[in-house]
Amino acid sequence: MFAPKPEIQDRVDAQSYEALVQKIEDSLTSLSVQVDKLRVRYQNMLSRGKEYFERCIEALVARDGERAKMYAVEIAEIKRLADIVIRCCLVLEQIKVRLETILELKEVMGLMVPLTSIIGAVEKEVSLVVPEASKSLRELVESIEDFTSSSAYVETLQTGSVEVNKDAESILEEARRMAAEQVRKSFPEVPVLTEEERMVYSYIMKCGEELDVARCASELGLDVSQVKATIKNLQEKGLIEVLKAEAT
Repeated sequence: MFAPKPEIQDRVDAQSYEALVQKIEDSLTSLSVQVDKLRVRYQNMLSRGKEYFERCIEALVARDGERAKMYAVEIAEIKRLADIVIRCCLVLEQIKVRLETILELKEVMGLMVPLTSIIGAVEKEVSLVVPEASKSLRELVESIEDFTSSSAYVETLQTGSVEVNKDAESILEEARRMAAEQVRKSFPEVPVLTEEERMVYSYIMKCGEELDVARCASELGLDVSQVKATIKNLQEKGLIEVLKAEAT
C-alpha cells in the first residue's frame, strides 16, 4: 500500500483549505443577503400588522364584532409568521458570527467541524422560511466534509458531539426567546374595549390631536375623572399616545 509523499499531501491540503475558505466567504455573502431579505420581510409584516390593528380597533369602536374578529385572526397569523421569520434571522446571524470567527482566527478544524452539526440541527428550521439559505448551508457542510475526508483531520469529526448538540440547542433556544420577546414588543395585543373606552376613543379620533378633557366629559356624559382614567387605559393598551403640552 502506497501513501502520498508528505509534501504532496501538504499541497493537497493547502489547495483544499483554500477552496474551503472561498466556500466560507461565498456562504457569508449568501447568508448576508438572506438575513437582509428576512429583515425586510419582518418590517413588511410589522406594517401590515399595524394596519390590521388599526382596522380592528375601528371595527371594535363601530361595534362590528365579526369584522374585528376577522382582523384579530389576521394579526395572530402575522405574529406567528413574524416569530418564525425573526427567529430564523437570529439563527442565521449566529451562524454568520461563527463563520466570520473561523476566517478571522484561521481556526478551521477546531471551529468548523462542530459547526457542521450545528448547521444540521438548525437547517430544518431555516429551510421552512428561506430555502435559499438552507441550500447554501447544505453546500457549505458538503465542502467541509469533503475537506475533512481528504485531509489529516478526519479523526476530529467524532469528538465533542454532546457539546455540539448542546450548542445547537442553545442557539435555537436563544433565538426562540429573543424572537418571542421582539414580536411581543412590536405587535400589541388586540384589546377588549369597555363602553367608556369605546366612547372616549371614538371622541378622540374625531377631535384630532388636542383634547379638552372637561368638554369631552360633558359631551359624553361622564365625570372628568372617568375620562382621565379611560385615557390612561387607552394609552396602556397602545391605542393612543399622550403628549404633554410644551410650556410657553
